[in-house]
Amino acid sequence: MRRIAAGLPRAEEAVWPGIRNDLFLAHESVYCFAARLAAGRRVLDAACGTGYGSHILACAGAAQVLGVDLNARRVAYAARHFRRANLSYSVRDCNALELPSKSFDFIVSSNTLEHLADPSRFLASAADVLTDGGQLLVVVPPVLSEADLAVHAGNRYHASPLSVRGWAELFDASGWSCRFFSHRCSVALDLASPTKSGVTASDFAFIEEPVDGAYAQAPLASTYLLRRAAPS
Repeated sequence: MRRIAAGLPRAEEAVWPGIRNDLFLAHESVYCFAARLAAGRRVLDAACGTGYGSHILACAGAAQVLGVDLNARRVAYAARHFRRANLSYSVRDCNALELPSKSFDFIVSSNTLEHLADPSRFLASAADVLTDGGQLLVVVPPVLSEADLAVHAGNRYHASPLSVRGWAELFDASGWSCRFFSHRCSVALDLASPTKSGVTASDFAFIEEPVDGAYAQAPLASTYLLRRAAPS
C-alpha cells in the first residue's frame, strides 16, 4: 500500500527506499561501489528504478548522471524525490538506449540484464554510447546451479537467467574485457524481511576474484566491470 501511495507500480521487482530493509541495503551497496568510479565522469544509470542509485552517483561527484527507466511512474518518482543539478531522468528502453554515440564515460546496470530477452542488444547499445576507454558495471543474480536456474526460470520477470560463467562468456563473445567481483556481506541478511535493516554500507564488500570463485562461495550478486576489449 505504501508503494502504491507513493505512485509506484504495485507489482514489480524494483526495490524502493520507502522500506530500507536488507534487500534494499544490498541493492544500495551496489551504487556505493559504483560511486567509486563516478567522480568527474558522465554516467548513465541504465534501469534506474526509483532513482536512489542515480542520486548516489550524482552525489559522488559525477559530472553528469542520466537515469533511464522503462517505467514512467518510477521515473516520475525519481524526479520528485532525488534531485541534483547534475542529475536528470528519462523514460527509455534498455533494449535500445537510442542515445548519442560516445556520450557517457561510465554505465551502471544493476539487476537489469536478467530482465532482458536479448541482453546482447543492450551490450551493443552500451558499446556505442560509451566513450573510448569507458566502463560498464553489470550486476546480476548469481546463478550457480541447476537449482538456482530453476528458481530464476520460475520468475516471470527474469527472461535471461544466465549462470555466472554464462554471463562472463557472453561478455567475452560480445567484445568486452571483464573483471569479476563477488558481492558479499559480513553479516547474515534476511532478503525477505520487510523490516528496517540494521546493516550498514561498511558491512558490504566487493571482492575481486576469478569467476570460479563464486562457485566456491556464493555471493549476494555477480558483479562484472567491463571495458571494450582492444582490437586485436
